[in-house]
Formats: sequence, structure tokens, C-alpha cells
Amino acid sequence: MKQNLTPNIFEDQNYAFSKKGIRQNKILFLLSKHKHLTNKELCQELNCSQVTIRNDLRELSDLNLIERTFGGASALDDTYGGISISEHLENSTNEKYAIADYVIKHIIKPHQSIIIDTGSTCLALCQRLSSYNDELSVVTNSLLNANYISKNPNLALSLPGGSYNPTSDTFDSISTMSYYQNIFADCYFMSANGLTANGVSIIVTADANRAIIKKTIVDQASKVILLTDHTKINKTCFHRICGLEKISLIITDGNCSEDERKSFESLGVPVVFAPL
Repeated sequence: MKQNLTPNIFEDQNYAFSKKGIRQNKILFLLSKHKHLTNKELCQELNCSQVTIRNDLRELSDLNLIERTFGGASALDDTYGGISISEHLENSTNEKYAIADYVIKHIIKPHQSIIIDTGSTCLALCQRLSSYNDELSVVTNSLLNANYISKNPNLALSLPGGSYNPTSDTFDSISTMSYYQNIFADCYFMSANGLTANGVSIIVTADANRAIIKKTIVDQASKVILLTDHTKINKTCFHRICGLEKISLIITDGNCSEDERKSFESLGVPVVFAPL
């Protein structure tokens, strides 16, 4: 009987740090690089048995994260987020800058301490902040974000450090958790790949710790503001980050269809539709 898997079974951080979780995320990472691998090649890369690989591939296929082929597996388009963050910004560009402009004009206050997530919409925000005229303390785990923040002398930049992952554009590691557990921020500007009534979710990354880090930041910030363009509504991804009760405000773009707008408004969380 086929096991019925849902993203919710991976909420527990034990999965991210388990041998199985690390192995399955590495499978996705390898497929994102090579596009197709045989079972034998995966066994050699991961030093495990054919039975283990077949079980992993079946579970990942059930979650629609890969495509199983005869004797192997192939990556789905952008399963891993293989497109760079900068390239993602080229999609729905006007919408993402509209969100960023709204945040600058109406949300951020001088002298606040803020945490800015990775992701193309958050990158658009950091680009706008590069010419912000007041003082802020900014924490980010994104090198792309940091490049823009560092250009503005009014902004005090902090990075958690650790090993850099260029694919997910993060410094996330196990030690990063303790960094975020010891800081408090006025606001966390969070990104997401999926948003439904069941909560906020992100795609799989090579570093499964990313989901756990995001959960830690959610618990530490006074306010959590979700920045997401309208294409993310009604999508569920691999890692669930938090329920909607943790979100103070959703800022999306005004380029929604009527059905998308109703979906946002039905979530029960305050939502702003930033004008383009």
C-alpha cells in the first residue's frame, strides 16, 4: 500500500537533522545539479543500499518533488529552486518591487531592528533599502541581500555567519540557530514559496536546516510580516514553516485575479495589496 505523505510530517526538526532528512535533501541537491541520476549513481554518492535509495525516491516522488524513471530519477523543473534568487527576481518583477516600495513607505520605521529573509521579493526590498535615508539595524542570512545593505552607511548590517550555500543564498547551519535564539527584532520580513489556510511553506533546499532556522526567527521576532507575490497563494510546498497565527501581516501585490484576492482575504490575516 502506497504511503500517503504530506508536507506536515516534515515539520519536526528531527527530520531535518536525521540521516534520512539529510540524505533526501542531498538527493534533491544532486538531481538539481545533474538533472538525472541512476539508482546506482545515487547509491555511490550517498553510500547506501539500492533498497534505501528506492524508498527515498518513492517518498520524494509521492511528494511530487522528483520524477522516478526506470532505474533512476530526474529533477522536476525548479524542484530544488535551482534558478538563482536573482533570476527569480526577473519573474513578476513589478509586483515584487511594488511590495518592497510599500514596505519602505508604510511599514519600516527609523531605528528599528529588522530581519530580512532570503528570496527574490526580499532581495527587491534590500535593493530599495540601499538608498534608505534613516538608520536601521538589519540582520540577514543572504549574501545577495547583504551586498545591497552594505552599500548604505545608514544601515547597520549583521550576518549570522557559517558556511555559505550559493544555491539557497544562505549561511544557514546548525550553529545559526543559537545566533537567532539570542537576538530579538522588531520585525521579520519573511518569504515563502507557498501560502494556504494550513500555513506558510517553502520548497526543499540542499540545507534542510533552513526551514528550522526560519521557524526559530518566527519565534524571536515581535512581528512577522510575510512578503509574497500573488503567485504563491494556494500553493503548498515541502517544508511547513508556521501556521497563520504567527503572521502579523501579509503584503502581496495588487495584480491578483478576483479569486486570488478572495483567497488572500479568506485566510483571516490582515493583508495589503500593494499597488503596482
